[in-house]
Amino acid sequence: MTAQTLPDEPNYAFCPSYELGDEPQQIRIVFEGMPGYVPTCLIALSLADAERLCDRLNAKLGHSREDWTTLAARSMAAGGPETGNGSRH
Repeated sequence: MTAQTLPDEPNYAFCPSYELGDEPQQIRIVFEGMPGYVPTCLIALSLADAERLCDRLNAKLGHSREDWTTLAARSMAAGGPETGNGSRH
């Protein structure tokens, strides 16, 4: 799926980058059916802060934490930059 083939009403969610340790967490956008993620300029200083921010952003989209973490896991498992295939959009 590419930006040109996104559905008119895509299902997407915000998620942290899940950096290791105490590293700042970039907030990313993941789309259902699209591997990888779209980076944003949003940053949280800790994972807990990032998850709370994503909870707030995703609540506006109607996603619970379980919903958005599931969507993020599927998108990242399908092949993001961390897996080495460079599926960042």
